[in-house]
Amino acid sequence: MKDLKDYRQREQAMYVIANALLFLVVHNLIEIKANMLTDIDRILSQLFSSTVFSVIAFGFIFVVECLFTSNAKEKLLYLFGLLSLPGCTIFSDVKKNNKDERFSYQSLADKHPTIYSNLPEDKKLRKKYENEQWYLIYSKIRAAPMIHSSQRDSLMCRDIFISTMVMLIIYIIVVVVCLVSFNVGYMLFLIAMLIITNIGANRKAVRFAYNVIAYDVSTPTRGGDKE
Repeated sequence: MKDLKDYRQREQAMYVIANALLFLVVHNLIEIKANMLTDIDRILSQLFSSTVFSVIAFGFIFVVECLFTSNAKEKLLYLFGLLSLPGCTIFSDVKKNNKDERFSYQSLADKHPTIYSNLPEDKKLRKKYENEQWYLIYSKIRAAPMIHSSQRDSLMCRDIFISTMVMLIIYIIVVVVCLVSFNVGYMLFLIAMLIITNIGANRKAVRFAYNVIAYDVSTPTRGGDKE
């Protein structure tokens, strides 16, 4: 099985480096002029400097991001409980209004009848119960290529969101200590990216949760798996 977090060396790295380069351009730390094409030495010098800065920025942001635990990342992504993890409500959501055409509520209830018959009435207990039951299903099929790929996308979008938040915090600190002048356009860009990456990460997480159910329902039940 491929490394689940190989996106750290690829997609996430490119995202952070691209933002670092944008920072340099926006704050005039890299000058882009029409006549630069005739000044090879200057181009190479700026290219080298920007590359070194971008790599250092990625390394620093990566280290800061690693300080966040998975639980902390989830709290930030789901706005400290304002939003729910998809696995915490998936069975209730499927019963109430299933929008996934790959399976029906009835097919899910037929395969896992005890999940629905044992749903707690208390909202907090029900969320915990649903997430536990969803994880039990996931743990049996986690090696499936479809599930692995979906989980990878979900984790990648989550970590890109966290990287964006770290970049925003670092930028505010850098401006406050007067290392660079404040650029409202760049600040608005980071805020916009924070919102977009949060929405994207939440959608990927929902897709991952539903992919687990869809794969499970479409997989024939083995004798030892019956409830």
